[in-house]
Amino acid sequence: MASPSTTHKGWHFDRANSRLQAVYNGTEVFDFDADDMVITPNLTVTGTIGTGAATLASATTTGNHTFSLTITAGADGVGADGEQLTSGGAAAECDWAAAGSLRQFKKILGMRTDEQEVLEMLAETPVYDFQYLTKAEYNGELDHPITTGDTATVYTGIMADEAPFLMHHKGRILNPINTVGYLLLGIKALTERVQTLEAQVAKA
Repeated sequence: MASPSTTHKGWHFDRANSRLQAVYNGTEVFDFDADDMVITPNLTVTGTIGTGAATLASATTTGNHTFSLTITAGADGVGADGEQLTSGGAAAECDWAAAGSLRQFKKILGMRTDEQEVLEMLAETPVYDFQYLTKAEYNGELDHPITTGDTATVYTGIMADEAPFLMHHKGRILNPINTVGYLLLGIKALTERVQTLEAQVAKA
């Protein structure tokens, strides 16, 4: 087959070098030759992606390739359903994290009974409509804005400095565990007040 034209886009077989080329406007983008992967049916290649300084080794294999990859996080091992890989910052290994709720994962420090005080804290917390800043709009102290990644949606929520008891990760990120816990305490306080009022009405 002759050399591809300057307008050719697609595959081209280079007979002189026995290789298949991917071509865009007559220019080779990449190719497959005898040293590259040959596709034949029914071979499965498995591997593990390393972390840190580890790199994937190169190999020559044949087959209809299905890659079964396992992501590990150093000593933290392999995550489970519902967990996410989180970054500890520059040069730090990622680890698996999730808001686990099983008792066996927790060191119990005591049961809260201050629901009336918590209700006041919640009632005094301002609530706003807001949108997250884009990277171009952000000019803060951190390397990047910590957001959901969705800068178009209008959210309704709180500010970290006005509700530090509902934050974690150095007071920068909403703590979903505390948020549920404090809201439940607030509901308990409201329930107690309703029950007291109902009892007073029943006696009248």
